[in-house]
This record gives sequence, structure tokens and C-alpha cells, in this order.
Amino acid sequence: MNIETTTCISYDHLEIMKEYAHQHNMSLRTFLSALISFAANYEKLDVQYFKQIKYRNRNTTQWKRFHIVLYDDEYEFFMDVKKLCKMSLARIIEYCLDNILYEFLEFLSKEEQKEDFYTDNYRYSGYAFETGTKKDIFYLTVYWGPHPEILEKATT
Repeated sequence: MNIETTTCISYDHLEIMKEYAHQHNMSLRTFLSALISFAANYEKLDVQYFKQIKYRNRNTTQWKRFHIVLYDDEYEFFMDVKKLCKMSLARIIEYCLDNILYEFLEFLSKEEQKEDFYTDNYRYSGYAFETGTKKDIFYLTVYWGPHPEILEKATT
């Protein structure tokens, strides 16, 4: 099942994404997903606590409504990134393109030479949740990869 969502993106950023997605033989959705995944997994985004969500600056440029279809696991991952970084999806896209795009492109060019290429469609397949209660406090743990117990069993 896929989840459809809409955000806004500047025309300039859209053209940049289209160009680099084409250069790396990826769909726009795959390029965007890989970019945000790179930013989150390599700690290029700051986790914010007790802050309001920041939105894109609405007065600086022309914006285009951007419709995107995401896999279920990508959507959940994007929602977690929004929650942890306290940014709207439009702001996350803007931040990634303005601040880490070239680092991501350098990473991509290195990864494309490997067999286990980073932009695989199943990049979030190990995504898992764990819930429980300790001392009457409910907790939720989110793993952006395989659960540590599974990794431990696989390596022993």
C-alpha cells in the first residue's frame, strides 16, 4: 500500500532534484527519500526538544505544490523525522537541498560503485517499533534499522 501526500517545494529546488535524480537514474520520489534518509541516518539533522515545528519561509520564493506517493515505511520514517527535528516536510526538503545536497551527492557517487547500493527501495525494511511499560510509564522505541536483538542473533 502506498500513501499519497502533498507538500510544497520551490521551483528552483524542484529543478535541482529533477536534474540530480535524472543523473543518478532515480525517480524523484526515490531521490528525495534517499536524501532524507541520508540526512537522518548520518545525523545531518538536529533533533529538537520542546520546540514548535518550523515551516518553510513562505515569502522568499515561488512555491509549487508537490504531490508525492510514498511507501508505507517511508511515510512512517518521514513522520518520525518531522517529529524529531520539529520541521515540516517542506522545511526538511528545503534544509536538505540547501545544506547537505553536495555531501549526499558525493556519498551517492561512492555508493553507486558498491553492490549494496544505498537507494534500494527496501531501505526501511528493518524499521521497527517496540512498546512497553516501565514503572507505569509507557514508552515507544523506534528503530531505523533491524532490532538490536535480531542483529545480535544474526552475528552470533
